Amino acid sequence: MFYEAGMILSGIWYQFRQIAPYWAVGLIAGSLVSVFLSNKITDKMTRLAGGKFWFMPLCISSFLGIVSPLCMYGTVPVIAALGRNGANAKAGVPQHLLAAFMVSSILLNPNIMLLSFALGNGIALARLGLSFLCGVLAGALVCLLFKNKTLFSFERFSEQQDKPKKNFLYDLFKAFRITSPYLLIGLTLTALFDRYVPPDWVSGMFGARRGLGVLFAASLSIPLYACGGGTIPLINAWLHAGMGTGDALVFMLAGPALKINNLSAVKMILGVKNFFIYMLYCLIFAMLSGLIINVIVEFVIKTG
Repeated sequence: MFYEAGMILSGIWYQFRQIAPYWAVGLIAGSLVSVFLSNKITDKMTRLAGGKFWFMPLCISSFLGIVSPLCMYGTVPVIAALGRNGANAKAGVPQHLLAAFMVSSILLNPNIMLLSFALGNGIALARLGLSFLCGVLAGALVCLLFKNKTLFSFERFSEQQDKPKKNFLYDLFKAFRITSPYLLIGLTLTALFDRYVPPDWVSGMFGARRGLGVLFAASLSIPLYACGGGTIPLINAWLHAGMGTGDALVFMLAGPALKINNLSAVKMILGVKNFFIYMLYCLIFAMLSGLIINVIVEFVIKTG
């Protein structure tokens, strides 16, 4: 009993060390944006969104999400800082731009992008393109379907009415207080999955599958995608065991979008209904992308 508890605590501590630097940077960056830059960024992004070339801001937002090195717990305070002045896109950064940034930021970051090349240039570039497309499409759908509705909920991050001037330390502490419980819950649940789900069982399932790889990858990515960098060797082993290229991409898309750590963070800024819409969108996009990639790969193999 004590041994198992120690192993679980060790897993929590290991993942915390991986996430903590990005979380800390995100908290500091979010507070700096909130106190010193939110008004300027909001003004420029709002004007850009209302310009003639409406599609370009979505591409820029999705690209910025990919190049952002922050984990989701670091991204949440930044999104809240930019959007809490107007979650209905009438005052803060328009919510469709925030959605594009959030989704692509969840799916990929520069470090994971570089690590993905260990799986081959084709898979790495496909992951980059699909992550970018997922963010752009998410923003476009929000712009279309949530034009007169509120997607984000920033009440947890709202400023006190009797506080006329923003304070950096106050804002930093508030972001820490809000995000830390969710981070602890996510780390604990992920450590439990990592401890009690055997990787060999998953490898055997992929090795025996025929036509169900996309479904398996989407289903298993939710509990098994613990750390982006840590999954690269695992995916590489599955590819050698017979996992399809599209199946691997499904795992790399659905995994970060739906892993427990990120879901806990996303839940903070989305209501219950919008939270489930987010999960459904990410799951459908990942599975359709995997199916299309598998068809393309099979076509290339047959014609090559």
